[in-house]
Amino acid sequence: MEFVRPKIVISKCLGFAACYYSGQIFNIKFIDKLGEFVEFKPVCPELEIGLGVPRPTIRIVKDKEEIRLIQPKTKEDLTKKMNDFSEKFLNKFDYIDGFIFKSRSPSCGFKDIKVYPSLNGMVINKEGVGLFAKKAMNVYPKAVVESEGRLNNLRLREHFLSKLYTLAEFRTIENNKSMQDLVKYHTRHKYLFMAYNQNILNELGNITANHANKKEQEVYSLYEKKLQEIFLKPPTYKSIINVLSHIYGYFKNKLSKNEKKFFIDIVEKYRDNKVNLAVPIHLLRAWIIEYDVSYLKEQSFINPFPKELVDLTDSGKNNDRL
Repeated sequence: MEFVRPKIVISKCLGFAACYYSGQIFNIKFIDKLGEFVEFKPVCPELEIGLGVPRPTIRIVKDKEEIRLIQPKTKEDLTKKMNDFSEKFLNKFDYIDGFIFKSRSPSCGFKDIKVYPSLNGMVINKEGVGLFAKKAMNVYPKAVVESEGRLNNLRLREHFLSKLYTLAEFRTIENNKSMQDLVKYHTRHKYLFMAYNQNILNELGNITANHANKKEQEVYSLYEKKLQEIFLKPPTYKSIINVLSHIYGYFKNKLSKNEKKFFIDIVEKYRDNKVNLAVPIHLLRAWIIEYDVSYLKEQSFINPFPKELVDLTDSGKNNDRL
């Protein structure tokens, strides 16, 4: 399977330059590996608006109902500079598939950022959004967004990658608005969508069938809306096990008693959070090749993103389960 190469804007301090406010650079193994399969567009908004390295901290300050970006030490209001740069930088791209932001950054953090009532006041809450990140999500509302800290969580990392590559692939077919391409796309992602949400999968199927003979533009618009909805949150482990069972059904009558028992044991280990999802999928992939099941070879559930990004050594422990 040849994957689309997504375009991702990423905080420059995440392995590209020592530009964090303290002068640090954060080298992250996963991001290094991901760089082989995506097109990174590194940026440090704070550096771009003229702040040095190292530099005094900046804060998000809520002035009445207005959000400002202030540097307490100099008392400089950086709001306009940041907004102007963000607008200029973000609008120079034809498209962006995703963002990876530095967590807790008042410019790049996309959630849980400290908000202050004044330059020297105590934190009001931690519900703020960095100014650059906020602008980015407004300009590219369909892009996939994550922070480097959350990507340490296996479940969130796999969700990020699955969503990133699936939506990037959709972008490549929506310009032509071909119904044939949409049917092929929907068929390929059937089991992945089933893992995320069975009800929305059915809705996507009805949209693709187009029994009302809607125009291609309307069909694609309806499909994209549901596609965004289905990826709002990661799939539950119960729904994933349901899909594993569906695919296992293709081989149930061809396997020996010991092979069946081995697979069921692996699924139980996945249920108990003792192995990650890559383990049962790896086993299913072997049977797909052995029994040459063409339909399953194309299923993105088996191969949702480049296999080099799968970490078989990650047990999945200490990752949230639903």
